[in-house]
Amino acid sequence: MKKLATAVCAFLFLSGTTAAFSAAAGKWQGYLLDRQCADSVREDSDPKVFIKHHTKDCALMPNCRAKGYSVYVASTENDKWLDLDKKGNDIAVKLLKASKRRSAFYVEVTGTRQDKVLKTQSIKEIDEPKAQ
Repeated sequence: MKKLATAVCAFLFLSGTTAAFSAAAGKWQGYLLDRQCADSVREDSDPKVFIKHHTKDCALMPNCRAKGYSVYVASTENDKWLDLDKKGNDIAVKLLKASKRRSAFYVEVTGTRQDKVLKTQSIKEIDEPKAQ
């Protein structure tokens, strides 16, 4: 019986340790914005007015493009801003260039979250929820 209890405890400990170090895979929905402009509203209590009016032309300017892109996820309490990795930044540029929208780029990012960075697999433009 002691061996079984020890084995169960060891399994639970190792499972918890592995989970603590693994990244969270999933999908995140939010507004795509270049980091240059995101930095100017990152601390605002409600940056959505700026984000919704931020234009494609600005997001594709060389200095904005060079800094990379973030996604503002309005439904979370703490981590509202998630930065895209290099692959995500490359996908974001292609998406912005191809988009028919001029502003309010609402997207769904699929990938793995590591702290505040999304290791991006894909990004697709989606309709923004009506409540936003």
